[in-house]
Amino acid sequence: MFSNVIIKFALTLFFFGTLSAGLSSIFPCLLIAPILLADYQSGELDTSSNQFKTITAIACLFALIVPVFGSNPIQMQILSQVFNVFVLPLVILGILILINKKKLMQGYKTHLVLNIVLVLALIFACIISYNGAVAVLEFFSG
Repeated sequence: MFSNVIIKFALTLFFFGTLSAGLSSIFPCLLIAPILLADYQSGELDTSSNQFKTITAIACLFALIVPVFGSNPIQMQILSQVFNVFVLPLVILGILILINKKKLMQGYKTHLVLNIVLVLALIFACIISYNGAVAVLEFFSG
């Protein structure tokens, strides 16, 4: 009897925690692409532009994939976290490229040790991404 109450309380707590995490990340997730694009283009975010509205609308539609196809929300949340490993190699590669551009660094020189560490981090990130790809393929095939 008492254990059923604890189990129901734990499930309720888990549900509200998951709901809170989802609701608190909706706006940052919707805004990340428009903010990055605005930074790249002009440095200013214009929320009234057609570009902003289009990108945000596409992000909202993309967010409806899970409920529209009737997938398990918990499995999809875990799967979405797995997809984060594919971004890391791109970030490391971007850092490597930027810190080695002489025009951008304006007289500052990147040390060889930093380049070696970043290359090792890139290799590690690629291995992790490969493992993530294998896991995603196994998830969808099995």
